Amino acid sequence: MGLSSHHTNCPHHWGRPYKRRTFVGFESRYNCCDGDLQSSGCALATTHVSQNYNPNKLMGYVRTLPKDTKNNPGVYALDCEMCYTTNGCELTRITVVNPECGIVYEQLVKPDNPIIDYNTRFSGITESDMSDVHTTITDVQASLLTRFSDKTILIGHSLESDLHALKIIHDTVVDTSVVFPHKMGPPCKRALRNLASEYLKRIIQNDGR
Repeated sequence: MGLSSHHTNCPHHWGRPYKRRTFVGFESRYNCCDGDLQSSGCALATTHVSQNYNPNKLMGYVRTLPKDTKNNPGVYALDCEMCYTTNGCELTRITVVNPECGIVYEQLVKPDNPIIDYNTRFSGITESDMSDVHTTITDVQASLLTRFSDKTILIGHSLESDLHALKIIHDTVVDTSVVFPHKMGPPCKRALRNLASEYLKRIIQNDGR
């Protein structure tokens, strides 16, 4: 991806296209501004980001390991925040909570590559938050492998994204995107903010708040 050689305003839609029913069938709209797919971008940024496949990103994965079965393996909810770097999406924060909603681990994480977009709209993380962060993904992996075993139950929404960001392989999961499926079926998924609003009566992911 790399750094921009010069900074200009990049018009874009930060939301994703979705289909809605009309009198004549279905039409596609962006969920950020309800614009059609030919509409001009509704937001401006000084950089352009994209998802890219880089086989080198497959390096550095670790797997949760068996531990003493006499101990309770534990149940935890897990959520990660990512930013865009010169090498695509990378981890910037990890939060783990127990069944009593107590935070058992929370850490800002310094990406391996320069950050070009902090994704503040969704993550709430700003440049100033990351200015004095030195913890690496390797440090986080070491901490989590100490806490988790291969039998620990991890709960989250679209957990594959979080585990990819953490570069951790773990099989025992409960994924709310599967528990609460989209009415149109895979690969469509219900947004976490909609599930939170419907079932918890809470507003989340609202411009970084």
